[in-house]
Amino acid sequence: MREEVEDKVEGFLEELLSESVFEGPSLPHYVISGSGDAWFLDPELKQMVMISRGTEIVPIPGDEDPRDVDSGVRTLVRAPYRFLLVPEDEIQEIGWN
Repeated sequence: MREEVEDKVEGFLEELLSESVFEGPSLPHYVISGSGDAWFLDPELKQMVMISRGTEIVPIPGDEDPRDVDSGVRTLVRAPYRFLLVPEDEIQEIGWN
């Protein structure tokens, strides 16, 4: 019985530590372009919030805000601790790290 349990545990650990578990689509990193601070809309708070440019963000595909006619389409992104609507031209891909 003990050998059977040890075999199951060993098999489970091998599966957990195998490369196939960690393989997945590798996504590039993005930041808000420029330097200094900028104001962006937080759709949850429905307020403008100040964020430092250069902050790493994760764009959420398919969530564009077409209502922003003056400055182009804004993309919903995840920033640390909040969501933001950021103009597409201010999202800079920095590649894979």
